[in-house]
Amino acid sequence: MDAGTPLTVEYVATSGNRTVRTLSRLELDPPYLEAWCHLREDERVFTLSRIHSVMPT
Repeated sequence: MDAGTPLTVEYVATSGNRTVRTLSRLELDPPYLEAWCHLREDERVFTLSRIHSVMPT
């Protein structure tokens, strides 16, 4: 995260749907992660407790 490289996360939305997202421009502000979501092509806010896995891209 500190290196500025994108990450891939498995995220569970409030609807219960699991998605895999590639994120960049990460800004950690517990309990949230603000990042650019490549899937939605938009800035998004993710709840840390809903992130189930993190992998380098």
